[in-house]
Amino acid sequence: MLIIDALIVILCILIGVRKGGIAVAFAGAFGLAILTFICGLRPTSPPIAVMLIILAVTSLAGTLQCSGGLDLLVKWAEILLRKNPNHITFLAPIVCFLFVTFTGTAFIAMALLPVISEVAREAGVRPERPLSVSCVASSHSIVASPLSAATAAIVGVLATHNVTLGQIFAVLFPSVLIGIILGAFSVYKRGAELENDPELLIPELMHQAIQS
Repeated sequence: MLIIDALIVILCILIGVRKGGIAVAFAGAFGLAILTFICGLRPTSPPIAVMLIILAVTSLAGTLQCSGGLDLLVKWAEILLRKNPNHITFLAPIVCFLFVTFTGTAFIAMALLPVISEVAREAGVRPERPLSVSCVASSHSIVASPLSAATAAIVGVLATHNVTLGQIFAVLFPSVLIGIILGAFSVYKRGAELENDPELLIPELMHQAIQS
């Protein structure tokens, strides 16, 4: 029975991720309903608050995308990155950090990855440098977002110790941002430069030889 329950959970997650947007929340609720009313699973404390937070965040992300707001944010981010292409290793993760912090979901940063890769290659910067830090930034920024379920869990645990939401963010926001900047420093010179990378030079030389 445990295997069947696990398969139901995995199937609902796959369906929700495939459909995207608000379907993630509805797929999770549908899976919970199957486990409860059909499989006879009795949850002791249903995570209603967490589910409502997920529903709100996915609704926000879906509305942002459907209204064209996501395209506008990506356009602004692209303008910023193209104006400072040589600093993309630092700017890209900071932009991802701000995107995730003010939307509450890391999936919204995925729209920036193609732009980051393109700008980095045009600037002669190894794309994996800004891309790696940006992916880390998008996942770690969840705890610095007041809209995420992770924040709700932290508030619930620390509220018993008289720790307020303002005090939590006074620590999390700057610490996550500093960590992202330090991560950008750690990969700033990682790997050979594009013009000196043999994995890129050999195919390019072969292509030039064929053309000549």
